[in-house]
Amino acid sequence: MKLQKLHIKNFKSIVDLEIVEPNPFTVFVGPNGSGKSNIFEALEFWSFHLLSPYVKEMVPLFRGAESIINRLKGDLETELRIDLINFPNTINKVGFDIQNGHHKFRTLHLEGIPIEETSLREFYKNYSRIFIKNKEVEKIELRDNTKLSLSASNLEKVLKRILQDEIKREEIKEWLDLFIPGFENIEIVSSELSGTDTLVMYEKGIKKPFTKDLLSDGTYNILALLTAVYQSDEPQFLCIEEPENGLHPKVIKELVHFFRDACQEKGHYIWLNTHSQTLVAQLQPEEIILVNKKQGETITKQLKNHNLHGLRMDEAWLTAALGGGLPW
Repeated sequence: MKLQKLHIKNFKSIVDLEIVEPNPFTVFVGPNGSGKSNIFEALEFWSFHLLSPYVKEMVPLFRGAESIINRLKGDLETELRIDLINFPNTINKVGFDIQNGHHKFRTLHLEGIPIEETSLREFYKNYSRIFIKNKEVEKIELRDNTKLSLSASNLEKVLKRILQDEIKREEIKEWLDLFIPGFENIEIVSSELSGTDTLVMYEKGIKKPFTKDLLSDGTYNILALLTAVYQSDEPQFLCIEEPENGLHPKVIKELVHFFRDACQEKGHYIWLNTHSQTLVAQLQPEEIILVNKKQGETITKQLKNHNLHGLRMDEAWLTAALGGGLPW
């Protein structure tokens, strides 16, 4: 899977946004309300839309047509174009009729390669948006062990499946040993009577384990992030919102290496959005996309081949040397 171009039109604060040859590991940086999440939600919308036969039922999950389409443009059609290296010029459009505040699904068409084409379908199938513990933006709560739900509410089920693989289990334990002081072991305890799965974590020198409700937010976030990356052996497209929440700066630095290596070794696309100076400091110019909002419109700026003139990326960002991504 090689993404050549992403082109989104008329979705929420996005009027006409194009990202060309994005890096597999990419971080979107910008102020609150600039539209970073709208980029991820647009991809979520289309992944739902192109894989679900229940189009009419899907639109209300995104709060209706009035919430989906851009209010500035006045066009009742939204569009996504994705160019994969083997499947160029694939355009997907959805249109609506809005009468008296109610929306009606009007048009759907796909131009270019049919969605049944295996590689293109896999691209959408392997898309996941992750915003740990944020159930407010979760459209559908996944309850099986296939992949994480947006809020990671099914963490135990997915992690239980992963830990059955001895190699993955040992790798996850090594990462947890690096990230969590005193970590000793992790298990998913299943009850045959109730059918429930319970996450328990052991710390060195403490016999009684910690259950999920006793874990810190940072520890839970680490578990969810590791689970998201290890949940599939196939190349994934993960859009992770604010992964730095609750994490120590040292852990944030190591996670950048972890995500970058996963993209290189497994063929994943892992996109993040962040406000973290610590995270931004670890990035290369080709890994960052600045997000700003001008007159209500979300715009992006790629930094490929940008010369930092000896500045660290976070210093260049916070001193406005990059030309955007700041609230002022």
